[in-house]
Order: sequence, then C-alpha cells, then structure tokens
Amino acid sequence: MKARDIVKLARFHFLVPGILLYILGAMLATVQGYELTWDKFFFGYAIFGLAHLSVSFSNDYFDREGDSGSEPTALSGGSGVLVQHPELAPLALRMALVLLLASGVLAVAFTLHYDYPWTFLVFALMGGWLGWFYTAPPVKFAYRGLGEVSTAIAAGLVMPGMGYFVISGALDAWFLALTLPLVCYGLFFILTVEMPDVEVDAVAGKRNMLVRFGRRGGAWISVVACALGTLGFLLIYQSGALGREVDFGLIALFSLVPLAVATVALLRFDESRGGVVRQVKLNFGSMMGFLILTNTMLALQVI
Repeated sequence: MKARDIVKLARFHFLVPGILLYILGAMLATVQGYELTWDKFFFGYAIFGLAHLSVSFSNDYFDREGDSGSEPTALSGGSGVLVQHPELAPLALRMALVLLLASGVLAVAFTLHYDYPWTFLVFALMGGWLGWFYTAPPVKFAYRGLGEVSTAIAAGLVMPGMGYFVISGALDAWFLALTLPLVCYGLFFILTVEMPDVEVDAVAGKRNMLVRFGRRGGAWISVVACALGTLGFLLIYQSGALGREVDFGLIALFSLVPLAVATVALLRFDESRGGVVRQVKLNFGSMMGFLILTNTMLALQVI
C-alpha cells in the first residue's frame, strides 16, 4: 500500500507539461544552430525532472491541512494521500528534500563535467527552490499572492530555459525575448489548476487571483493571458526581431487553440463542480496540444 501511495503522491502526469517545455527549449536551441547532444539532453533533464518531481511531494506536505477540505481531481487539490494517511507526511517531506538535493548534486556535476558557466548552476538551483517555496515556509508564494507570478516564471522561463541552456550553454537575449509570451501560458496554467479549489484555498489562507477575483474574474484573466501570448508571437513574427529560423507565424496559429478554449469557457461560463472540472481538463489539454504542435514543428525542422 505504501508504494502505491508514494506513486500517487508523485503525480507523474504533472511531469508531462514540464517535459514538453524542456523539449521546447532544447528544440529552440537546436534550430538556432546549437548541436543537440543526447548525453547533455538527458543529463539536463535528470536535473530538471528530479526538481520538478520534488514539487509534488513538497506541495502535498505543506498544503496537507488546507487539502483536508478539498476534493482532489487529476489536476488539482493535491493527491489526497496525506489527508487519508497523515502518518506518511514525514516520508513525503523526506522524498521532497532527497529529490531536490539529488537535483542540486547533478547540477553541480553537469556544470563541472561540461565546463559550463556558474550561471547554469545558479539557474538550475533557482528553478528547484522556486518550486519548493511555492508552498514551503518562510516564503510560501501561494499564500502571499505570488503563486501565479512564481508559476508563470517557472513555466515560461525556467522550464524551457533549462532545455535551452543545456543545449546552448547560455541564456541569450533571443531566448529571453521569446519567454515573454510563454510566461502568459504559465499564468493560464496556474489559473487552470486553481479553479476547482477556490473556496478551500480561501479558507486555507491562500491569496491567489481566483480567491481575490473569483472564477469569472479568473476566466477573464485567462483569456487576456492567452490573447497576449498569441499577440506576442504575432509581433515577433511580423517584426522579424528574432529572425526567421523559427516560423513564429505558425506558432501564433497553434496558440489559437488555448485562446479559443479560454474564450469559449468565458462565454459559456459554468461554475458548477462538473463544469469547472471539465474546463480544467479542456484548458490543460489545449496547452498540451499547443506544446505538442510547436515541438513537432520544430523537430521536423531540425530533422
């Protein structure tokens, strides 16, 4: 039973968007002319993946009191394991710390082995601790109105940035400019996973956007975030500021998928439990679709 509970705590399906964002960064670096070497690619993902997996355990641990009033879904409300088995809380904390420590050790080894700049190590460690302090004291981003900011930075900069940095050896101005629209989708993601638990989050003391503005307000913000993401890619395409190696016009077309889903959700706003859960799945699916389409386009270009 314990092994099954640990697997449930890990929530491995949350690794999927991280994997896609990491691949996105690596593909962008490759299209820019950097060599895609598989040893670096998998070594780099080990650093990133362990830190990302750590977040599942740390969030469940530090949110366990608040989660006691929630009804977990596949994409929100925690795993529910520590609510049913509070005796596993120390194990969850140890798992989170071991995974985060392992990620840090691998980051040091990667930096030394490939003779990368010290900024790579700082960036990798920053990403791990950004996830840790989402719920962990004393920072507790999610409880101080900074949960959306930290997640948007993690999804828009850190996750694809790890893939790009691992392959290119640097985070250049070209990539940093591209993260601006990606951050918008990070905001869309966190608003999506917050949707089912607004009332529980309010009781737990979280000061996120949905607690402050309600689900309808969150639906409006989601549409604006997706629209800004699409607009960002269109401006990059039309201006040619980032060159023509990447077809940003096609990426802008792909970005219409999450924008359309967010817009329909606002127009057909449904705050019932069933309606909210369905919308969470649609939002999540639209983001995965956008990333898969973009990664496929880039991979075909590399081939």
